[in-house]
Amino acid sequence: MRPPLFRDPRFSRDPLPTALKKIEGWLVERRWCIKWSRGWDDHVNFTTQEIIVNSNRTPQSQVFGILHEAGHIILSESSDYHFRFPNADEYKHRPERRHESLRVRVETLGEEWEAWCVGEGLARKLGLEIDYESYHAARNRDLKSYARWMVGLR
Repeated sequence: MRPPLFRDPRFSRDPLPTALKKIEGWLVERRWCIKWSRGWDDHVNFTTQEIIVNSNRTPQSQVFGILHEAGHIILSESSDYHFRFPNADEYKHRPERRHESLRVRVETLGEEWEAWCVGEGLARKLGLEIDYESYHAARNRDLKSYARWMVGLR
């Protein structure tokens, strides 16, 4: 169920509910769904084919997070995914990421960057009316936290 902050797009001038509806349609076509959670960070569950989204965040932040996670799905479906990210299986299924090697951390940062870019491409392909400047700011904040983790500053 959608969080209460999202309203039926037919009764709102806010473009975010419409964006969410379009993304949900795109996911359903691929047999994926969104699962709303209060306590989890956004992530993709490849086993259950769900994007887990923190419903405590603002609607804009939720849409941006869903686009980013959809970017991970699109990347994982590419034929060269395992060539470009050979350690993906190793680090995606590990709950503790503090002890990853620098090689794996750099690869993770690269995949995160690409997921944001691919998510933006999906938004443009679907014709979503989102604030792309704010999307880039969210991307930069997220990547900054990964960069800090990468060099051990987290």
